[in-house]
Amino acid sequence: MRWICWYLISTVFSLALAGCTGEFERPALEDMAMIGVMGFDYIDDKQMNVVVAIPVPARGKESTQVYSTKASMTSEAMLKLATKSERTMTLSQLRVILFSEELVRKVGIGKVVLDLYRNPIVGENVFIAIVKGKAEDIIRGEYRNKPEVNTYLNDLLRPRVETAFSSFSTIHDFVFMMTSKTGDPNLPYLIKQNGNIQIAKVALLRKDKLIGFYSQREGKLVQCLLGQKRLPRVKFELTEQTNEGERLEEIIFDFVWSKSKVRSNGNQKKPVIDINLELRGVVVGYDGKKNLDKRPQMEKLVKQMEALIKRETAVMLKKFQQEGVDPAGIEESLRQKYYGKWTREKGLALYQQAGFNIKVKLDILGYGTIK
Repeated sequence: MRWICWYLISTVFSLALAGCTGEFERPALEDMAMIGVMGFDYIDDKQMNVVVAIPVPARGKESTQVYSTKASMTSEAMLKLATKSERTMTLSQLRVILFSEELVRKVGIGKVVLDLYRNPIVGENVFIAIVKGKAEDIIRGEYRNKPEVNTYLNDLLRPRVETAFSSFSTIHDFVFMMTSKTGDPNLPYLIKQNGNIQIAKVALLRKDKLIGFYSQREGKLVQCLLGQKRLPRVKFELTEQTNEGERLEEIIFDFVWSKSKVRSNGNQKKPVIDINLELRGVVVGYDGKKNLDKRPQMEKLVKQMEALIKRETAVMLKKFQQEGVDPAGIEESLRQKYYGKWTREKGLALYQQAGFNIKVKLDILGYGTIK
């Protein structure tokens, strides 16, 4: 009989307490401020300026609410920002993270990225980019004939063939690259120009700090070495000897397929890395005197393009060796044949003294109506 009394008392208390929780229920979707873009700018070595953009649906045209605060950690910034909005802020719809060039050079982005990476609310499809100037200027900018900034940046940073010269890294991809012992991260570098945001070049990082850049053309070669199957179009300029002297030929080549094989000889004293590149594509533009219907002239054009790709790849890899950085993941071929405990320092030492044996095989599948 006693246990029945206790059961009735506990039930009454539970019902009474349940009536007091109405104020703490989850807010409705209309009451949520879903952050789409976060930006981080340098203030000093301890603090940064954190900016967030929140889309506001409307019948006519979507608008954007922008808030900013100063903080030393992302979680601290969220606490401060939460008091500025009339709605409950959440990171569940975060899609883009922007870092200013100054912040990435002076402080690094590892702390911020790992903080967000460990947050279970933050999804997997969150893209990271570095901007020239301040991230706040990009987020608060006005862009004519463009969607609101959250949608604009998210669409811009989604991988496409035309911009495949850069690794469009999500937050998970970047953590993997940052902690890798056989390569260095690279991220898109954005600039605001003529009322638009442009992916100008590729930012090169050592762990989480910016150390330099490489061009879109070099980025295409890097992506080929990393195993990217479809590459963006490339313009080739060749010098042709004629009776009147030298003449410049221009070719626009559309890569439809690529394959790379990177193998080292396993020699730790004199490492040599064999790189085989196989490329297939279509000539979509040609300004020259060759008759591409004639096989000898077509073969001559292929040999010239192979030699140019080989030369540019060798020059690029030599530059990376001198800078002590490896965005193309060449060190992985050294690690595969290394006996003993592998460290990044050991990998860089072998990589910097390695020689390269580069072979390029190019197939032109067609050239349309070009004469």
